[in-house]
Amino acid sequence: MTDAVFNADMLRLAREAREMTQADLAREASVTQALISKLEHGLIGQPSDEVLGNLAKALRFPTAFFHQRERAIGFPAFHYRKRTKLGAKPLARIGAVINIRRQHVARLLRSYDLEVAKPIPQIDLDESGLTPEKVAERLRAYWMLPRGPVACVVDTIEQAGGIVIMTSFHTKLLDGISFRSEGMPPLFFMNKDVAGDRFRFSLAHELGHIVMHTVPDDDQKMEEEAHRFAAAFLMPASDIKSYLISPKITALGRVKAYWKVSIKSLIKRTYDLKLITDSQYKNMNVQYNKSFNEGEPYEIQVEEPWRLRDIIKYHCNELGYSLSDLARLLAANEADVERAYLPRQGLRLVVSN
Repeated sequence: MTDAVFNADMLRLAREAREMTQADLAREASVTQALISKLEHGLIGQPSDEVLGNLAKALRFPTAFFHQRERAIGFPAFHYRKRTKLGAKPLARIGAVINIRRQHVARLLRSYDLEVAKPIPQIDLDESGLTPEKVAERLRAYWMLPRGPVACVVDTIEQAGGIVIMTSFHTKLLDGISFRSEGMPPLFFMNKDVAGDRFRFSLAHELGHIVMHTVPDDDQKMEEEAHRFAAAFLMPASDIKSYLISPKITALGRVKAYWKVSIKSLIKRTYDLKLITDSQYKNMNVQYNKSFNEGEPYEIQVEEPWRLRDIIKYHCNELGYSLSDLARLLAANEADVERAYLPRQGLRLVVSN
């Protein structure tokens, strides 16, 4: 019997990350579902070495994964978009994957100094008396962003110390999840399978949560505030108004290409800035649905995060980590590490003896 302490949270995370039910895992590991249930609820504190080995093999995690001391973050504490349309099982998988990736980032940061001149601030709306639009304006000024479109939302966030992590959510119903975790920089887990304009708006939306929502409040209220922040951050009123005066659907494609936001967002921004009436807004949405039923023109490329890639490069190129070293550090299997973190080029992987 090993002396390492078994962590029931890790068993649940591993199972949910692989989208397995307790019955699925019991069948694959040749154990009873009752045993799985009791292990996950802490009624059995330590499985035998044989059982642990079977569980690890079935879940494709090294046994060291189940001995980690980290505590899982509860999913309700996350800020995330459009969650109500997702079922319990997909949400559980997403929450598990994010918890595991968060643990990976924490371990990688132990050997990497993240120095930032102007970190992402926290601005409480009630205490400051500011509106989401004013917060967006002040944040742009704080980071000294030039007037006009934000060139790259990812760069803006990662230069301020945030880490953007591209994730496959296996659904387009969820755009992003962001949160602050003690002792770590703000983390932004973003759906890599959405259009570039939607990605930028969703990332700005998550930035709004990180800046304004330190303490959880009413979900609908927070979502509306983050949406207003994102619109003002990407499309400042004083800068974009001249592009939206007497707008025509046919002309908004060129505006989209310049501002790198969707035509749908431009129509909404035009209405919010009171540049069109209620009836005009309704008519523009009808025209939009007729004109862009199969998708908008002027594709916007999805922005590429670089901070986590640089951290991995540092471990491989400067610290001499091999793929197997990274896998041991992260308590993960090599295939998962390679798929999630190793870019196709730019790394000098060291072969372990």
